[in-house]
Amino acid sequence: MQQEKIRVLIANSTRIWRDMLYNTIREQPDVEVVGDVSEEHAIVAAVERTNPDCVIVPLELPAAAMPICTQILSKRPTARIVAIGEASDVVEIYWLSDEGDIRRTYTTASREAIVRALHFSAC
Repeated sequence: MQQEKIRVLIANSTRIWRDMLYNTIREQPDVEVVGDVSEEHAIVAAVERTNPDCVIVPLELPAAAMPICTQILSKRPTARIVAIGEASDVVEIYWLSDEGDIRRTYTTASREAIVRALHFSAC
């Protein structure tokens, strides 16, 4: 029985970051990139079109829930959002709780942390 792959949408304006994420994800046999977006205004439409399990976005301010999280989770409540700090060393994971609240956890950024974030389950 073949396990379904984790569907990931990469939403980052910086090409070097998108390339790094592709290289990290390519090594994971159970993860599939379903698309990438370079413009912030196109993220929600891309989420609706690709139906990802996980969306990777840039992290602007650590520990501050981004408006894009609310927009994504309102369209795809079962998704996880992995926010990666380009200017910091933080990876944050956002998800919608059973009560409808946006929850967050974080870790120090590394390739391993990104892979763990893609596999994160709040259950």
